[in-house]
Amino acid sequence: MGSNWKRFIIIVIVVLASVALWGARPGPAQAQNAPFPYKEVTDAAGIQGPRVGNEKITGQAWGDYDRDGWIDLYLTDFGADKKPAANRLYRNNGDGSFSLSPLSSQVALPTAQSGGAVWADYDNDGFLDLYVVNWGANVLYRNDAGQGFTDVTAAAGVGDTANGKSASWGDYDNDGSLDLYVANWSCTPRCGRPVEGDMDVLYHNNGDGTFTDVHSLLGRQTAGAGFIASFIDFDNDNDLDIYLVNDEFVHAVGNALWRNDGAGCGGWCFTDVSAEAGVDQKVMGMGLAVGDYDNDLDLDFYFSNVGPSTLLQNQGDGTYTDVAEAAGVRMPEAIGWGTIFLDYDNDGRLDLYMSQMVETDGGVGLNPLFHNNGDGTFTNLLEASGASDPGKSIGVSAADYDADGYLDIIIGDYDEGYKLFRNTLGDAETGGGWFALRLDGAAGVNRDAIGAKVFVTDSDGHTQMQQLNNGTGLGGNSGLELHFGLGAARLAAVRVVWPDGAAQSFDDLRANTRYTLTYGGEPAVFSGRAAFHWPAWVATVLPWAVGALGLAALVVVAAVLRRRGRRPHGRRGLRPALAAMGLIVLAGAAALLWTTRDTLAARLGGGSSDGRLTLLLNKSGVTQLDFGPTPDPALVALGEALFFDKLLSGNRDISCATCHHPDFASADGLPLSFGTGGHGLGPVRAIGVDRELVPRNATELFDRGSPEWTTMFWDGRVNLSAVYGLSTPVGNGLPPLLETALEAQAMFPVTSRDEMRGQFGDYDAGRQLNEIAAVSDMRPKLIWARLMKRLLAVPEYVELFRAAYPDVPIEQLGFEHAAKAIAAYEASAFTFTDSPWDRYLAGDRAALSDQAKRGAILFYGEAGCAACHSGNLLTDQQFHNVGVPQLGPGKLSDERLDLGRFLETGRAEDRYAFRTPPLRNVTLTAPYMHNGAYADLRAAVRHHLNPPGSLQVYDAATLPVSFQETVRTEPEVAADILKTLDVRLATPAALTDAQLADLMTFLAALTSPTAVDLSGLVPASVPSGLPVQD
Repeated sequence: MGSNWKRFIIIVIVVLASVALWGARPGPAQAQNAPFPYKEVTDAAGIQGPRVGNEKITGQAWGDYDRDGWIDLYLTDFGADKKPAANRLYRNNGDGSFSLSPLSSQVALPTAQSGGAVWADYDNDGFLDLYVVNWGANVLYRNDAGQGFTDVTAAAGVGDTANGKSASWGDYDNDGSLDLYVANWSCTPRCGRPVEGDMDVLYHNNGDGTFTDVHSLLGRQTAGAGFIASFIDFDNDNDLDIYLVNDEFVHAVGNALWRNDGAGCGGWCFTDVSAEAGVDQKVMGMGLAVGDYDNDLDLDFYFSNVGPSTLLQNQGDGTYTDVAEAAGVRMPEAIGWGTIFLDYDNDGRLDLYMSQMVETDGGVGLNPLFHNNGDGTFTNLLEASGASDPGKSIGVSAADYDADGYLDIIIGDYDEGYKLFRNTLGDAETGGGWFALRLDGAAGVNRDAIGAKVFVTDSDGHTQMQQLNNGTGLGGNSGLELHFGLGAARLAAVRVVWPDGAAQSFDDLRANTRYTLTYGGEPAVFSGRAAFHWPAWVATVLPWAVGALGLAALVVVAAVLRRRGRRPHGRRGLRPALAAMGLIVLAGAAALLWTTRDTLAARLGGGSSDGRLTLLLNKSGVTQLDFGPTPDPALVALGEALFFDKLLSGNRDISCATCHHPDFASADGLPLSFGTGGHGLGPVRAIGVDRELVPRNATELFDRGSPEWTTMFWDGRVNLSAVYGLSTPVGNGLPPLLETALEAQAMFPVTSRDEMRGQFGDYDAGRQLNEIAAVSDMRPKLIWARLMKRLLAVPEYVELFRAAYPDVPIEQLGFEHAAKAIAAYEASAFTFTDSPWDRYLAGDRAALSDQAKRGAILFYGEAGCAACHSGNLLTDQQFHNVGVPQLGPGKLSDERLDLGRFLETGRAEDRYAFRTPPLRNVTLTAPYMHNGAYADLRAAVRHHLNPPGSLQVYDAATLPVSFQETVRTEPEVAADILKTLDVRLATPAALTDAQLADLMTFLAALTSPTAVDLSGLVPASVPSGLPVQD
């Protein structure tokens, strides 16, 4: 082989090896590396999560309406007063995503107040029909062979008009047609407080498309404010009994269990065995899970409550025993709603998930995923489940929507809408084997085979049993495919007992396979397309394999060229090879140019500081800040009065200005604020008797009028999205007048007990009982209404409101009008445009000193500050854990920790993450961080250079004495913080003292001279006559 060929092959090897190494480089963490079984994928899956209404019922129903093998999803929306909302039908695209079905409008019910919904084939035509439960007339849609839906409610006679919560299907008389139970709650509050709940309905399917109400067969428990009922065979006699969960809030009759005793009794015999079976608990029952969690081949119950939940273990003799405490699933402080059994990790044991609205003390409730330990006990995974969602969760149902063999979950939140959680254990290859079966009834068995039991035995001799039903969870139905986990064992035998008692057994089925079985037939491998996930090792091996194949191909091509490439005069023709070599060299040069593009651009732009900085700013997209429109003067005047008036606080002792005072750069100069009950202003302010610190630092208010602001509060609980609009703690309960994040934010300090509202039993500054504090935390609208009553009792406020809102009658004013005015004042008073940085961006190159320019180049370049402090506001408005020491009372945590953004999202990666603070006027706004841990700006900057080291040597003595004892110095706390540290801060950064000085000079250039002294903003008096200054 000639020297040219050798060089050619060497170059090819080097290039391909480089490409392969690049392809195999570590990238962002993928799902297979995630430690949590679930990951929220709502947006990624194409699901529009938010809903308009916030009635305490959601509907999330899984069903393959078009029989294409992929389970589809129907979501309800209750709507709100004067704001109706449409339900939505999503079609599964078969690739992990959903699209709004072209048939969605046919089942939208845009003017109905919809709660639960369930799929079932009531007419046995092979296509799932849809029943929607409303407050008002319920609706039954017949599925016309997957091509459309027809409302057959009137003809079928199932348009019950009570306040329905859920519905369940089951063939109680085994006539081959599914019957229907509708659980109705109560007409309250529309009808006051009735003696009984709304009457439930049991519809008998007549087999001709019509139904007859036969609830009289059951008795008075059907007026017990029902939430959910399920058709189940609790006594293993092969007919369907009924278990109903009632809410004692309205009519304390207790839960009910009706044993199915067959024909007779004027139609059919049901015997109430609630008391003798030990299942008549009088609780505020809501959700119901049914399943054989202990694998003893009979069905157990778990139901939620306002307070302790109940796990009823079937004793096999017709009785049940509550074992929730021993099992570790009592949840005494939870306000629980929907709940389901599912084997999330495919280990052959049913685990337990519950939607939790809040805790009984008003704290954030994390939805528990209880892992079944196999010894009768469960372990709550808490946030480690990935599906703990700290929202106010109501409904839940499960299905394997991506057909990967692992059950996924969708929940419905009271205030935040729907969230889809995908099970990622299949990606990580950490779950067990599985077996799935779809049943198809025939010859007198209902088409869905609801009521059938399937027994699965594995190679270790363990047998599981599941009964097919659709009456669990709350407000919807899980998939009608039965799913069994196998752990590490093999599948040995499957036995199906159909609703009519006929049985079929099979011992030749495969694990990790989906089957369909028609009554009396043979199992068939399900023909739907199965989702495919690359094994974890493929991502590493694939680039090398491709590189090796490419190299082999090039060697072959080179050999062919060498043999055939001869010139006419007999010399070997190397031109093709040389051309290939040339292309490779050019490609390498292009890659080199690309990787050094920033350096080259800086050189081409000139070696001056201005040239380099201009390039960096262009790359970062930095321009002059849009400071927003000038607010209406009348609105500003009203907002000024409100901002400084203590009348807005429950105890009439604190105003917005107390913690956002002009004398302290629109903050208070304290690490953490002293809220209502405190005395004084700024750093000398003292905490009140028996009061807690406000958990987080009072943020400054500079430039909040800019429309570029989308995220308020350290945890982002007020957020403005182009897709979803305003998201706030009251969900869809926010008045529509409010348009910006700043306006929405102004609604909430007055609702905080520690900040402004006060505690139960407080007396205000005039020794009158605090009527604002007496309102329940769950009723923010009443808080706002009472504040407006206070304000409008002051004649001067009436005139100010009239001037600001001349077209709004006084009786139609709400606190949202006050909030809008406060936001207008803040935008007017605290917006400044004259910092050296603003002047530099406007084109004045002399506005920054050379040292400040060097600092800016560091900030946007080597130091990496702009990775988070980006944009024109110098904040990405995202959330990061920068390893800040914990101090203060904590927030919603028994451990007195503040977990930050995690309290809003429930995602473990958000633990200790807080919104990036803006840096405009940063030199004026000490102390720094979300809890004021650093009094000195230089110390805060140094912390960012090495958070792990800084956390270990943090000196609490730099804090005011009253805060020092609140610092958490335990090594385990520091270790927990560092678990989720932002990866960009994990490796210590090195800045010389000179570079740090440059950086500090740049930060000083962000200060507006006119913002230094704001004492002139403080008015002499306010309309209420209360003192302006403490």
